[in-house]
Amino acid sequence: MKSFLARIARRFAPRTVENLEALSDLTSDHAVGPLRFVAYERELQELRREVDALRRDNRRVAELYDVVFERARQDARERGVAPSVDAARTERAVSNLDERLRADGSRADTGA
Repeated sequence: MKSFLARIARRFAPRTVENLEALSDLTSDHAVGPLRFVAYERELQELRREVDALRRDNRRVAELYDVVFERARQDARERGVAPSVDAARTERAVSNLDERLRADGSRADTGA
């Protein structure tokens, strides 16, 4: 009866039967099968928690960075040593940088 059902399954769902056989071989080879997958899932969850913690830390560092530099600007203004900002010069510098990056990118795409 078991072989009869196996033949029917092979006819109607050959790929599924192959996958089940491969999974069965994996289980017998390693004698842990699903337990290994559970361990991988736990490890993946732990890694996700660590990545989330790193993201929170990174966000906090960025906030502190902003606070420090805002405080430095305030102190410089109060002491009268704040640098003057030339918006047009900054825009030109950013534009030139964008052009250079695009040119370098097009050279990299063409292999030059």
